[in-house]
This record gives sequence, structure tokens and C-alpha cells, in this order.
Amino acid sequence: MMTIYKKECKVYMVAQSRLDAKDYDNLMPQLKDHIQAHNKVYWYIEMENFEGWTSSAYWKGIELKLPHEERLKRVALVGNMKWQEQFTELLIPFTRAHIKFFGQDEKKSAKEWIEKNAKSIM
Repeated sequence: MMTIYKKECKVYMVAQSRLDAKDYDNLMPQLKDHIQAHNKVYWYIEMENFEGWTSSAYWKGIELKLPHEERLKRVALVGNMKWQEQFTELLIPFTRAHIKFFGQDEKKSAKEWIEKNAKSIM
């Protein structure tokens, strides 16, 4: 399951349990539209009780194609090390964004990192 909300140039996503193709199909249009609407986008991804993704969601992720991907500037990953590596491997081929990992107890710092950088462009 995935929850997404957007505020100005920021996208906040909380991934819970196991993600499936439906979650991916929900995320991608929202993320693509947001990247097209803003010159710089900052993405916060929180993995809460995360168990990974189904094989169909994983393969869709491998096909990730973002328009104007250069507009995606920073990605904050919040979760445990196990998922950090897999999310990073999934994102790196498709973006030049600065990806930074934060532990579960660093949610506030991750949001501050995203918001601080987003404020500098507003």
C-alpha cells in the first residue's frame, strides 16, 4: 500500500507492507505530472513496515521513465538498510537526483533536508 501527497514542489510517499503493480500505476502518473509542473522536484519516500514489492511491481519499476527527470533534484529514503539498497538500485539508472538515506528514527531530519532545499528555490 502506498500513500502519496504533494505540496508545492515536494512529493511525499509512504510505502507500507508490500507494493504491487496497482501502487506503481497510481504513483507514476502523479510523479510524472508533478515533475512536468515544477522545475525542481523533491521526493520523500518513507518505508513503514515495508515488506518489499511484488514481482509485477518490481518489473514495472525497472521500466521507470520520467519526463524531465533532471528536474528531480533530491530523494530522501527513510527506512532500514535492507530496502535502502534496493530502492537506490531501482532509482539510480533513471535519475541524477541526489539520493540520501535516513534511518527510521530520522524522519524529521529527512523532511527537513527535503524542505530546506525546496525552500531555496521558492
